[in-house]
Amino acid sequence: MNPVINPLELIPLLKSYFLDSNRLNRLNNAQIKKYKNKAFRKIIKYAYNVPVYHNKYKKAGIYPSDIKTIEDIRKLPFISKKDLVEAYPDKLLPVNYYKDKAHVVGTGGTSGKPVYLYTDFYTIGQTIGISIRELKHLDLNFRKTKTAHIGNFSPYRIDLVTQEHFQRHLKSFISMRNTLNIDVNQSIKKIINKLEEFQPDIIITYPAIFQHLAFLKRNGYAKNIKPRLCWTGGAMLDDYTKKYVEDAFKCRLLNIYPSVEAGANIAFECFDGTWHIHHDYFYVEAIDDNQQLVDEGNQGHIVLTRLWGRATPIIRYTGMDDWVTIGSEKECSCGLKTPVLKDGVEGRMRANIILPNGKIFPPGAFCFITPVLQKLKTYKVRQYQIIQEKINEINIKIVIDKHLRNKGASVEKIFKNIKKTYQEKTGPNVEINVFEVEEIKNKKNASKPAPIVISKVSKKQGFNIIKSKN
Repeated sequence: MNPVINPLELIPLLKSYFLDSNRLNRLNNAQIKKYKNKAFRKIIKYAYNVPVYHNKYKKAGIYPSDIKTIEDIRKLPFISKKDLVEAYPDKLLPVNYYKDKAHVVGTGGTSGKPVYLYTDFYTIGQTIGISIRELKHLDLNFRKTKTAHIGNFSPYRIDLVTQEHFQRHLKSFISMRNTLNIDVNQSIKKIINKLEEFQPDIIITYPAIFQHLAFLKRNGYAKNIKPRLCWTGGAMLDDYTKKYVEDAFKCRLLNIYPSVEAGANIAFECFDGTWHIHHDYFYVEAIDDNQQLVDEGNQGHIVLTRLWGRATPIIRYTGMDDWVTIGSEKECSCGLKTPVLKDGVEGRMRANIILPNGKIFPPGAFCFITPVLQKLKTYKVRQYQIIQEKINEINIKIVIDKHLRNKGASVEKIFKNIKKTYQEKTGPNVEINVFEVEEIKNKKNASKPAPIVISKVSKKQGFNIIKSKN
């Protein structure tokens, strides 16, 4: 049976569409807090019937009756990536859950074993409120906006599950002609031809894909692709790529912060550059390397709690591995008043650059190429990648636009300036190598484009360096 004709599925879907999207504007602070407390109590009660949570909470002596407000979250133990991996497939759903309603989704497994968990029609449907809120806030009409999503439609990926088990059920009731899904694994020219034919108002994809699209756009392709907005997530966006894409498409490139475990965008960037957390949908914390909560305004490792949904709940989950700095609730000039991610998402912790002198750079803080290229006023660099091969050796791969090779600052001058900048930042004991490559290849069967920053230094070696300097 199509779940859309089931009142138990349809009513929450309509509520999400008409009410939840406007909740932050409709309710005052006290009402939002009351809503979050109620939602949190409900999700804890639900999770207590899910074996992986039940066992953790029982061992810690925690019962649903102990949870009164969102502040009681600190009573709860963390749930790690390892916990979810070991709990799959039999301990991630409530004991009385009808499993045929659930769909398996998985992460890419770039840091080891992938995480598999369950979602369902109801849970995916709740994300509509988030999507409508973001579009409204960016002055885009949810029903009229043509959206092209270039994502990963491989088996068990959230993009494919949403397409097959949610969007296809809506087709009988809502026209989907304004939505185009494109598999990122196709050739970039095939992708751009599909975009040319569709002519989207919004393009959503990874930063690296935007780089390739922007390169083709700058070289005569895609003359009819004129989006009003570009949205990117799933990887770190550096300033150079942002400016490179915006210059090519003549529109803004803004960040979203999605994850498979979240099931939706945890936060989004407004036109004023503020990363707004959807704090009525998620509760976000940050911890240090010792799993101690960091104070507001300090950098830490994200801990995620989802305040909605069924199937596998996500409560105090530490497995996303991202650096964040959570700022207090503030009223942005855009009109939204929410807690914020102060510096966006600063990359994966496992990609930290740890130097011989004990300095630590999150991936987002190690992209010093942008100011060099801005100073030289050049878009000659198509793509780059920074690889820490050893604790004292860093290789920087550069892809040059052959059409611009002989225009403006020379390639030699660009490389010399990049090397000088990185040498100044890392110190004399680190070997910096800057060289040109034809392309930056991704790992075979990788779930998304190659990252900008990679560290091959083991976590153990990094910790030993830090300890020896403190």
